[in-house]
Amino acid sequence: MPVKGTDAVQRLRKHRRERGDREMNVWIRQPVGAAIDQAVESGQFKSRQEAINHALEAAFVRKETNTVT
Repeated sequence: MPVKGTDAVQRLRKHRRERGDREMNVWIRQPVGAAIDQAVESGQFKSRQEAINHALEAAFVRKETNTVT
């Protein structure tokens, strides 16, 4: 990667750390990766990162109750 690109990545990571974000590397199973890719390709999400963050927030942050009407 060129020096300019490396510097930009370092600045981006620093900015994300400063706002409280954490970088986590995880391995996911093939069917999950394929579903994420499909959601991005269909336009449901702009990126894999956005799709993964959405799923994690839904599972761990938004504890909405399921109501039947």
